[in-house]
Amino acid sequence: MDALQLYASDSDSDTGEFTARSLKKHRCQQVEDLIADRNAVHALPKQSPRQPLPSPPSEFLKSFPDLDECGGHGRRVRTFPHVEGNFSLHVFIPVALSTVVRSKLVPYLRKAAELFPGLQSMEEDFVSPSPRGISLANEYHISLGRTVPIRIHQIDTIVSMLRNKFRGQKQFWMEFGSWEVFINDEHTRSFLSLEIVAVGNPEIKKQVSLVDEVYKLHNLPAFYKNPRPHISLAWALGDVTEPLVAVAAELNRLMGNGEMGVVGVRAERKWLWSSHASRVECKIGQKLFPIWTANP
Repeated sequence: MDALQLYASDSDSDTGEFTARSLKKHRCQQVEDLIADRNAVHALPKQSPRQPLPSPPSEFLKSFPDLDECGGHGRRVRTFPHVEGNFSLHVFIPVALSTVVRSKLVPYLRKAAELFPGLQSMEEDFVSPSPRGISLANEYHISLGRTVPIRIHQIDTIVSMLRNKFRGQKQFWMEFGSWEVFINDEHTRSFLSLEIVAVGNPEIKKQVSLVDEVYKLHNLPAFYKNPRPHISLAWALGDVTEPLVAVAAELNRLMGNGEMGVVGVRAERKWLWSSHASRVECKIGQKLFPIWTANP
């Protein structure tokens, strides 16, 4: 038994000594390998600094004009800067054009384009001569408030308040009876428009005041002090009100609204066509919200 124990002890001692030597040798080998790896890394050729990519060809850049350049050549100009989280708000009466009305308007717009070739259709964003002349959209609008930016948390309250304000409103007639010229606040665009000067004018001004009340509660700017309800049918770049006023006068003359009365005041105006005002809509961003629909 004692011999067995001694043998066992000798075996343990040899094994432990062998294990210690092996471990030391293994660690030394690891260190040598690490040093060799580092030397290999340092031996690699240094990479040159990353060079910037070459500029794209000028032809490519011309196919994507800068937004500022677009603004200078007829693109719509923002009335307020774009801010992340803001949405544009516009309240208006939609005006659809029937086939009969379109046939009435075409000769006048053709004459207007003949007198002032720079006129563009409302749906065209860029100044470019069109062989078709001034084309008509299916629908236009009568603004009841300024186009203003609002925050996302204001959307629900504004829509709700507008609907409450217009509750109980009755539909009314509108007569489009006078060619007039308007210009935006920035003086970047002039507009050839048809104004509602008699029937429907008081009712629309009342609706403008309702929208102003909601705007005021949200610290938004009110509409113009003396609203002139109208639809814009064509536009021209810049402040060209003087030549366009001459165009509007000629169109009014063709309508029979150019003669002066014996006492120096304009005779009763004729109207080109009439339409029911039976809807008000609110556009916020790209989404339409129905505000008021008159009961039949």
